[in-house]
Amino acid sequence: MGFANLKVYTRVYLTGKGIKPSLKKNWGTDKLSGVYSQQDEKVLYGFRKDIQVPEIKLRFNKGKAFGKISSSMEVAAFLKKVYGRNIEVQEQIIVLYLNRQNEIIGYYRHTVGTPVSAIADIPMMMAIALKSMARAVILSHNHPSGNKQPSAPDKKLTKDFAKAAKAQGISLLDHIILTKNEGYYSFLDHSDNSLNGLGTIDNSGASNELRKEIYNVFYQISKNPKNTPKIAEIIITQEGYCEIEAKIIKMVINDGITPSACIPHIESEL
Repeated sequence: MGFANLKVYTRVYLTGKGIKPSLKKNWGTDKLSGVYSQQDEKVLYGFRKDIQVPEIKLRFNKGKAFGKISSSMEVAAFLKKVYGRNIEVQEQIIVLYLNRQNEIIGYYRHTVGTPVSAIADIPMMMAIALKSMARAVILSHNHPSGNKQPSAPDKKLTKDFAKAAKAQGISLLDHIILTKNEGYYSFLDHSDNSLNGLGTIDNSGASNELRKEIYNVFYQISKNPKNTPKIAEIIITQEGYCEIEAKIIKMVINDGITPSACIPHIESEL
C-alpha cells in the first residue's frame, strides 16, 4: 500500500463532510479501518477554564524607597505620614516589611476597623512577608482615643506575631502604637523581650562610663525638673529609672548621640 492511498479521517475532516464522529467507533483510515484503536481525549489540568486555579501575585505600587531605619522615632515619623488624617478616626493595622539591612521595602495596610478596635490576621500578614521575601517586620496600629499605652490584646498580639515570625526565620523588630498628639509607644523602647530589635543591642553590655554619664544626666534632671518634668517624675522609681536608661542606651548605640541629647527626644515622646 502506497502512501498516496492513505487518508486519515480527523474530526475536522469528518465534520466537514457532514459526518458526526462517534467516540464509540474506531476510526482511522479508509484502507485500514479499525487498525488504529480509539484513544480517549485527555485534557491536562490548567487548560480547562472551569478547573483553573488562579495564581496569587503580589503587586508593588511605585514609590520612593525610605532607606535604612535605626530607631523607633524614624519609624513613627514614617508611619505618621502613612496613616495620615485617619489616625484619629479609625483604628488601623499597618505592617512595614524590611530587608536584611533594615531598609523598608514596602508597607501593607492590613485592616481598617472601628474607632476602638481592628482585627489582626497574623497568617495573612505573614503571607505578605513571605511573598515579599522580607527578612524583618515592624507591626503598627493607631489609637484614635489618643491613649498610647498598650492594652492586654496589644501585648498578646505582639507576642503571638513574634512567635509566628520567628518560626519562619523573620524578625519582628518593633510594634509601634501611634496617636495624633500624644506621641507613640514603642514595645522595643520599653524592652519587650519578645522582640528582636533594631539590631543586636544588649543593654547589659553598656559600659560603666556610659551608665555613669546617664546617672549624671538624671542627677541634673532631678535638681532642675522644670525642663523635663515627665522624665523627672519617671526616674524617681527604680523601674522608671531603668526604663529611661534603657531608652538612652539604645539611642546612643543606634543614633550615635550623647545621653544628654537623648533627653529632649524622650521627653517629647512621653
